[in-house]
Amino acid sequence: MHSPDFIAAHRTHDKAFIRQRVLTFPVLVSFLLCAFKGSLQSLLDDLFATLDRGSLRAVSKSAVSQARQKLKATAFEALNDSLVGLLNELLPEPRWRGLRLIATDSTTLRLPPWLENQAEFGVQTDSAGQPYVLARTLGLFACASKLMLKTAIGRFEDAERALLVSLLPHLGRDDLLIMDRGFPAVWLFTLLQQRGLPFLARMDGNQWPAVERFLRSDLAETVIKQTVSAHARRQAQAVGMTLVDNTVSLRLIKVVLSTGQIEVLATSLLDAQAYPAEAFAELYHARWHIEEAFKVLKHRLYLEQFTGELPESIRQDIHAKIFTVNLAEALAREAYDSLPEDKAARYFPNVSYILQSLKTRLFAWLIQRVPHDQVLELIALYARTLERKRPDRKAPRPKNRITPKPRRQYR
Repeated sequence: MHSPDFIAAHRTHDKAFIRQRVLTFPVLVSFLLCAFKGSLQSLLDDLFATLDRGSLRAVSKSAVSQARQKLKATAFEALNDSLVGLLNELLPEPRWRGLRLIATDSTTLRLPPWLENQAEFGVQTDSAGQPYVLARTLGLFACASKLMLKTAIGRFEDAERALLVSLLPHLGRDDLLIMDRGFPAVWLFTLLQQRGLPFLARMDGNQWPAVERFLRSDLAETVIKQTVSAHARRQAQAVGMTLVDNTVSLRLIKVVLSTGQIEVLATSLLDAQAYPAEAFAELYHARWHIEEAFKVLKHRLYLEQFTGELPESIRQDIHAKIFTVNLAEALAREAYDSLPEDKAARYFPNVSYILQSLKTRLFAWLIQRVPHDQVLELIALYARTLERKRPDRKAPRPKNRITPKPRRQYR
């Protein structure tokens, strides 16, 4: 973040951040990583007070608005890539039979209705005919380490599958991509097969005759071959992909839920001995962690209460908060690993508390040198701030629930 090369790569023009002002590149980036919940000026006053500079008003919110126009959102993506890479070296991701479990899903974000956002992300209309703006954000999430690896931000009209295709270069042949029932498509499965990327997905039998026949049968699992139709090839071409294979092979597995309902999972892992069918229910359930990750971003880091209201500022906020929550998860994991085995079986660190405690500390740590003993003391504190594990806890979604519309925060 302090490197001249890093600054040069993530500023909008060559003359940006060359003068020594209060809001230097590292200070601005550090502030945006910690700016959640609160008016913009209050956040500035509180965070700069941690630097002991002896001023009640070091920076105005107008200065932040002007300075961030010189900053690219890619700075936060690059910081997150560095953090994930470092954590993978220090704390290697646990594997299932040699595969890293990667879940994917998307969420929608309600944006300020300015014309710039309407042009960038499109306009929706509610039941009363009022226009509003939504963006769609899709992530790749490591289920074991609970890290959001990569994120794509697009228009609400952008399909989840199209956004996923843009992130496929970040997956490897030793990653098992786990998808919910909104993703299955012959063209997408064929593309994943061509690239040698293993996958697991929940199927909706209403759109797949072969799945319906399998549901009516007495078989616990089977392997089918789906023909790649001309329509599937056109769908792939619509997202800039070309399908070479003429068929795609899928292994279908029945899973009986605690309610007695049967769901069907499809996977490219065809070897029943190497990948036993009874393991896949738990594997698919691991996908739920990405749902929780989006909940933390929206309700603990107040993702939709943006510190800036134009497209690039919105991207900055999204990627900044992803970095912050990843750092919190890494500290939680370090605290969890320090717990005695009997305690670790019953408790885990409170990530909400970690995020709040990082809010002021992280700002000072990123600008000044961090004393190692302070980090160790903080991890020890997190190891004493625990929540009980509730493995069988369930909260069914109520039917006909009205989704609340978030109120914009006054900045």
